[in-house]
Amino acid sequence: MHEAALAENILKIAIDAAEKVHAKKISAIGLKLGEMSGVEVEALNLSFEVLSKGTLAENSTLKINRVPIQAKCNKCGKIFRLENYNFFCPECDGILILQSGRELLVEFVDCD
Repeated sequence: MHEAALAENILKIAIDAAEKVHAKKISAIGLKLGEMSGVEVEALNLSFEVLSKGTLAENSTLKINRVPIQAKCNKCGKIFRLENYNFFCPECDGILILQSGRELLVEFVDCD
């Protein structure tokens, strides 16, 4: 389960950020998570809850901003929401180039 490793890295990033500002507690961590990232959100939340016990992030929440899979046609330039991993443009049959949907970023850390 790679969600446990992801949760561990997210926790490290958040604690490092909180310690830099001498925070006593982390209340929330914002994540930008692409639909194509392959992350199982429920497993990530559970792993994070277990790993954060006894840390500055205990009882904090992960606020997840889901990013849709979007692609741009290399022929006509139109941008589409990618459906069923079909990488051919519905307008001109050009090839769609992925623009978003693979993100996995810590966007913010709310501290007290």
